[in-house]
Amino acid sequence: MSFKTFDLAQDVASVVSSINEVVSISGSIFAFDSNVKRFTNISSASALYPLGGYFQTVYDSTPTSPTSTPLFDVTYGYATGSTHNLPYNASSSQNEKIKVYRMMASSLLGDPDALFTINNVPVSECFFVMIKRGIQKDEIKKGATSIIYFPTAGTTVTASDAGAVTNFRQTVGGDYAPLITSSSIEVGQVWYNAGVLVFEAPAVGEVSCKSWPSDLLWSGSMTVDDMQGKSTIDKIVDGLRLHIDRINIHNQTNLYSTIYFCRATNSEFNYSSNPSFVDSNKRILVTSGSNILQTRTYITTVGLYDANDNLLAVAKVNKPITKAPDSEVTLRVRLDY
Repeated sequence: MSFKTFDLAQDVASVVSSINEVVSISGSIFAFDSNVKRFTNISSASALYPLGGYFQTVYDSTPTSPTSTPLFDVTYGYATGSTHNLPYNASSSQNEKIKVYRMMASSLLGDPDALFTINNVPVSECFFVMIKRGIQKDEIKKGATSIIYFPTAGTTVTASDAGAVTNFRQTVGGDYAPLITSSSIEVGQVWYNAGVLVFEAPAVGEVSCKSWPSDLLWSGSMTVDDMQGKSTIDKIVDGLRLHIDRINIHNQTNLYSTIYFCRATNSEFNYSSNPSFVDSNKRILVTSGSNILQTRTYITTVGLYDANDNLLAVAKVNKPITKAPDSEVTLRVRLDY
């Protein structure tokens, strides 16, 4: 066999390519209670004050079905400085809301005491939709996310991350971009690497820039403003799900590749270690019956070795490639991972 060392600057290249799938989650999936799995907060619940859990998981069908798939988790939280952080109310999931906000701030902003900034304003109350890894894949594709929701009865608004391919931002939580309506109002953010959608939870009456669901009744006679300070996370999230018409994303699988250019110049790989390549006097034999008197070899296999001569990968050609002193060959070997 013949060996040749790679010139790492010239013969090796790294490439990243992406595979995308369209994921559209309709409002019917959001709205059906039968698709939702709730988690009871055992540590602080009681018969008098059932606090519910920290989040809900939404499935594409009944959660107990063996064929159902979890799509996303959804929850709500506020910062300690929120105006909705009222004097302790045992039925309001107060501690749970604060823990949720701090957890998301720590994960995405790098500081549990930090606030999400939406529409250039620090926001103390947010909804969080966390896409499951099996749906999100490696990340969410930039510039392909949109959400259609009902800010008022009979009215729909679409917010998207159009332009995010070139205008995304970066922080410790990864890449993110604002979700902006056609009226140029920022109502939330999409965090691509984390697979999280963050939505502002406004108070009723703030209609100038806070267009997330507001004046529809949230639950019974309560609006979202009432619910944030007085109800459990479960009840607040129930209202959010009823206000969403559709969420569209493109998931993304990143395919990392290393390409090795295996070059055989005119003076290389023209001989073989096969005993039949020479006669009894060690003279090179040409192909029997041929009128071509120069040596020839046929390349069928390329092996990639490490620095200690351990075989790491083998590449086969679909048919033998003729190699002679008057020809050169470059084989492109691609490893995907």
